[in-house]
Amino acid sequence: MIERTFFTMKNPEPSISAMHALKADLHVHSYFSGKTDHVKPLEPMDCYSSPERIYHLAKARGMDIVTITDHDSIDGCLHFLNRYPDTEDFIIGEEVTAQLPEFDTQVHVAVYDINEAHHREIARLRENFDNLIHYLRSNKIIHVLNHFFHGFPKRQHAHKFVGKMLHSFDIFEGLNGAIGSRQNHLISQVVQMFPQKTLVAGSDSHTLLRLGSCYTLCEGRTKQEFLESLRAGRVKIFGKNGRFSHIFNDAMGVYLAYFRDIAFRNEVHRDWSSLKKIRNGLGWASYLPVFFTLSLFYSIVHYKLEDHKHPFYECLFQGILES
Repeated sequence: MIERTFFTMKNPEPSISAMHALKADLHVHSYFSGKTDHVKPLEPMDCYSSPERIYHLAKARGMDIVTITDHDSIDGCLHFLNRYPDTEDFIIGEEVTAQLPEFDTQVHVAVYDINEAHHREIARLRENFDNLIHYLRSNKIIHVLNHFFHGFPKRQHAHKFVGKMLHSFDIFEGLNGAIGSRQNHLISQVVQMFPQKTLVAGSDSHTLLRLGSCYTLCEGRTKQEFLESLRAGRVKIFGKNGRFSHIFNDAMGVYLAYFRDIAFRNEVHRDWSSLKKIRNGLGWASYLPVFFTLSLFYSIVHYKLEDHKHPFYECLFQGILES
């Protein structure tokens, strides 16, 4: 079996930290990630964190560089930069949903240091994974495969899928703060067997609670040097593995943030009429027992199922590495 070793927050930062190095949580969502698929009639968002609060809290928690990686959108990044145009420690990021018709699945590709022209082309190409990867490579855009096992295809396609991912990416998310230790350990251990490949870390936070709980440490003094080190693989990763309670807390955090927004902040749903806010607020309140129960059930079952699948994943990777 594959030996499990991993960097965690309990380890002292290695020698890279003795040089000039910068920290960044590379997987963060804001309310610009859009609406969730759950309870569609009440129109809740996937996240209620504002770009401004993300930036200031990330800095307060020790991040030197800040990015936002919303689902198929850079609007949160542009919103922040429109308000703070002189910010030199902010990177425009995006979590791109790329389709793989041959496997009847999709993967999430994080991209960094892009602009609006890049985003428009990425949006056009993301329906075809191969075309997207070709574009990212041709334009030397940093791209990362997030949470490797998300949307993992059917077992008969698994071997080919893994081979394609290992061929398509040089950088992999090896520590995701919403994923359990077994999956994080496995993908990080496999990737570390390829000297030319790199691991990064991010909290995958959909609330502010876990923001900065996982981070990537890169050599450098400036944002540009950080990005150059990321490309070159001069990085270390640190953070806490996910637990079922993290998923549950995120879900409940989004639930409460819905009320906070329509009652006080008026940021995300500011275009709603007062009547709509009252109607949806009452509907959301009545949904609490169901939401609480389903969120708790999903959080526990999700981690149990991943543990159940783990022996298959481990044998799959072992076979690929030995072939």
